[in-house]
Amino acid sequence: MTSRAVRARGKRRCGAATGREGRIRYARLNSALIRRVNTVKLFHALREHPGISQRRLGALAEVDAATVSIIVAQLEAAGIVQRSHARRSGRAGRPATALAIAAAGGVLVGVSVEPDVIRLLATGLDGSRRAMIEVAGSVAIDAAIAALEAGLALLIEGLAADGGAIRGIGVCLPGLVDPTGRLVFAPNLGWRDVAFGERLARLRLPVRVDNDSKAAALAEHLFGVCRGVRDFVYVNGHSGIGGGLHMSGELYRGPSGLAGELGHMKIVPEGRPCGCGGRGCFEAYASERAIRAELAAAGCHLPTLAAISAAAAAGDEVVCGVLDEAGRHLGRALANVINILSPCRVVLAGVLAELAPHLLPATRAALERDVLAAIWRQSELVVSTLGQDAVAMGGIALAMQDFLDPPRPAEGGR
Repeated sequence: MTSRAVRARGKRRCGAATGREGRIRYARLNSALIRRVNTVKLFHALREHPGISQRRLGALAEVDAATVSIIVAQLEAAGIVQRSHARRSGRAGRPATALAIAAAGGVLVGVSVEPDVIRLLATGLDGSRRAMIEVAGSVAIDAAIAALEAGLALLIEGLAADGGAIRGIGVCLPGLVDPTGRLVFAPNLGWRDVAFGERLARLRLPVRVDNDSKAAALAEHLFGVCRGVRDFVYVNGHSGIGGGLHMSGELYRGPSGLAGELGHMKIVPEGRPCGCGGRGCFEAYASERAIRAELAAAGCHLPTLAAISAAAAAGDEVVCGVLDEAGRHLGRALANVINILSPCRVVLAGVLAELAPHLLPATRAALERDVLAAIWRQSELVVSTLGQDAVAMGGIALAMQDFLDPPRPAEGGR
C-alpha cells in the first residue's frame, strides 16, 4: 500500500471516528455556548429593565424572538422570571405582558473577608439589597472560616421569612486566588496555600471564591460606574491595593488566573518593604495601611478614615502632606497602567475613593506628567459609587455569574 493510500485510509478512519463526530460535538458545544450567552444577555437586560415586554427584551438584548421565547419560558419555569399582565390603557385586545426577575426567585450572598471584619450581603437575584451583617474577622484561618459560617447562618435565619433558596454565594479574599478557589497567598492575612473553596464545600451550597478586587471589578461592570464599559481598570484600596483588569468585555486573568496584581507594581526602586516580601511596591505607598503608617511616624494618630479626611479638609499640614505623597505615587502607578493598557476608564475604589477629594489633586498632576497624552485623551479617571459595599457586591457578582453559568459536564463525558 502506498504512503498516499495509507494517509487516505487514515483520514477516512479518522473521519469516521472523529471528524464527523467531532463536528457534531463542536456543534453541540457551540449551541450550548450560544444558549448560555443569550441567557446571560437576556437576564441582565431584564435585570436593568424590569417590567419590559418580551418583544422589547429581545430587541434590547439583540436576541431573536424564538430564542427569547424559549429562554424566558425556561427561566419562568425555574421561578427566576415572573410574568404579569396589565390591560393596555384605552386599547382593546390581549393584555400587555411585563417581565421581571422574580422577587421570590432566590437569594444571592456576597462575602467580603478582611483581617478585622467579614461582611455578608444578601440580595435578590436582580442584585437588590435584602440584608447585611458584619462579624469580627480573624487572621487565624480556622477562626475566620468559623466566623464566616456563623455569619452566614445568622443571615439565612434573618432571611427565612422572605423565602427563596440561596442560589449562590460569592466569597472575596484579599489575596491571590487561583481558578479553583484555592488561596495562593494573602500577604495582609498571612495565609498561604489554603483550599478555601474546598473548606466551604461543607456548606452544601454553590460557592465561588475569588480575589476581592477582581470580584469588585465585576460588580462595577454590573452595578456601578462601568456598566456598558468593556475596557477599564479597577484599583481598590483597603489594607492593601488590589486591581482588576476588565478587557474586551471580561476580566483578564492571564494563563495563571492571577493577573491584575497592581498593588505589587514596583514604583520606587528598593523602596519601602511590602507584605509580599518585595520592596517599593505601589501598595507600600498608597494603601490605607501605608497612609496610617506614615501618619503615625509623623506623630499623627487618627482613628478612622473619616477623621483623616476631616483633618485634611481642615488643612492639617501633616495629613495633607502624607495624602499628597500618596496621591503622587498613585498618579505615577496609574500612568504606567494607562500607558500599557489604554483603558477607557480607570476606577478608584475603597480607601482611594473615600480619600479621593484629598488624593486627586496630586494624583492628577503626577498622572498628567507621566502618562502619554495621546493615550490619556482616550481615558478618564472616575471614582466608584459602590462605597463600602463594593467588595460584597463583588461577591454578589460572582454568585450571579455562577448562577447563570451552571457547571459543564466533565470533559469527555456524555
